[in-house]
Amino acid sequence: MRKSNIILLWLTPIYIWLAQLTAYLHEFGHSFTAWALGFKDHPLDIIYGGWGWQNLLLLANIDENVNYAWINQSGHPSLISLIAFAGPFVSLLIYLATLYLLRKKLNSYLYYLIFWINLVNVRELWAYVPLRSLSSTADIANINHSLGLSPWWIFILITPLVACAVWYFFSNTLKNAYEKLGLFSTASKATLFILTVVYFFTLTGLQILAAHYNFVTNALTWVSFIAMPFILFFYWPKERTYD
Repeated sequence: MRKSNIILLWLTPIYIWLAQLTAYLHEFGHSFTAWALGFKDHPLDIIYGGWGWQNLLLLANIDENVNYAWINQSGHPSLISLIAFAGPFVSLLIYLATLYLLRKKLNSYLYYLIFWINLVNVRELWAYVPLRSLSSTADIANINHSLGLSPWWIFILITPLVACAVWYFFSNTLKNAYEKLGLFSTASKATLFILTVVYFFTLTGLQILAAHYNFVTNALTWVSFIAMPFILFFYWPKERTYD
């Protein structure tokens, strides 16, 4: 493993932390939409989470600070869906933007940051659908309740699209990262591979299980862990071969 690659991989916690700051853009998506519709006095008035270690490390306590109950009581329940959808839509836009940027020629440090921003937002989409698509609370539930939809519609229609995004990350984005970052040894590639798998599945699962959603959401989360050994088996990096 090259010395520069060792430094880059050791800096991974910093890159993950920086990438996770895009969660604020997600919350601002909700907040700005609520403000534009006349339901907030200031678009920057969100809950930033405080200085506790859980929030500093994982942004565990941030929130859009939108009073959905008041919006519903004021006679505008259909507008709740727009506000609730705005957050995941911002995550989708960030994902697509980083997917585009990863195709550009960038220095390895900037590339690595964009790489993690891409994964953070794929993880965000995955946490919404399928994992929390059948939940009775949070954004997807607000969309379903606002529009009078069965939660199964989002689960059935959107899950394949998000699953494709996850597949694309591990089959294409990650493999391209090995080349762009100069990770040619099996050890260096395996290190990055394991970091992404653990971050994507384990952290997502633990955060959802700790939030005490309904039984179906918890069951889907436990089932999602089954994907880990399959991904580790099928996408385990191999030594670079030369002609």
